Amino acid sequence: MSEPVLALLVPCLNEEKTIAKVIGDFKAQLPTVRVFVYDNGSTDATIAVAEQAGAIVRKEPHKGKGNVIRSMFEEIEADIYIMVDGDDTYPADEIHTLLEPVLLGEADMMVGNRLAKADRENFSWLHHFGNHLLLRILNLLFGADFKDMLSGYRVMNREFVKNIPLLAQEFEVETEMTIQALERKYIVLERAITYRARPVGSISKVRTFRDGYKILLTIFWILRDYRPMTFFPLLSLVFFIPGLIGGISVTVEFFQTGLVLRLPTTILSIGLILVALSVFQTGFIISTINRRFSELDIVLKKRSGHK
Repeated sequence: MSEPVLALLVPCLNEEKTIAKVIGDFKAQLPTVRVFVYDNGSTDATIAVAEQAGAIVRKEPHKGKGNVIRSMFEEIEADIYIMVDGDDTYPADEIHTLLEPVLLGEADMMVGNRLAKADRENFSWLHHFGNHLLLRILNLLFGADFKDMLSGYRVMNREFVKNIPLLAQEFEVETEMTIQALERKYIVLERAITYRARPVGSISKVRTFRDGYKILLTIFWILRDYRPMTFFPLLSLVFFIPGLIGGISVTVEFFQTGLVLRLPTTILSIGLILVALSVFQTGFIISTINRRFSELDIVLKKRSGHK
């Protein structure tokens, strides 16, 4: 049996200080790996340094890490895909812990859990708080138990890479990958890894508030699309509860006086409850449509498997 083709995927933006070391370290651990560096508009010598280190360098004109990852998944052909950032924060010598379960067919995607071993010095308190907050929201809404959904150190098989639809454009891409894997019943496992501080002169591209906001929106949009009977009933409560409160006060007043004294409140309460019912009904309809599409997808996969 021939050895699987390994591809190292390194999205890059202004990483001339670290990219050569990342490439060299991974080649030392995996001599047969093909290294692909996708540059996203660097203004320094990242491209020249990566080429000199032996990487296949391509340019992605559309800004954003999500756009880079999507192009990588579409264009690169391999059996196993290793994704890592170009900032030398992820140790190459720990790749075997992530690689082995995928090679053995025990997982479709392995995620390096940075938070298990990371020092507080490697994360600002704001990043640390934001990571845990978003993680708790995702686990609560999707009934999962992930320890680090934002890790950039991942190993994936071909089936996963070629069948996951990615729409995210920026740093929310890791969140989308995690939730898509969960929804499509892929096996995702996590392993604790070391997370190093960025070398001096290497600057993080993450914008805490803006990217955190986009990640949160991504969680809710995917919840809307894939778990409509969770998303829409919760949304309907936003309208139903104030409508119910207003309706109860008007009803109590009517039984006490025999009159509807606050007509605007009555109309508003009825309107809010009607909106809540419409929102709930929308979730039910979308859930039914999703189920039919899922059944069709299963049938098509079975037919293609028989050919």
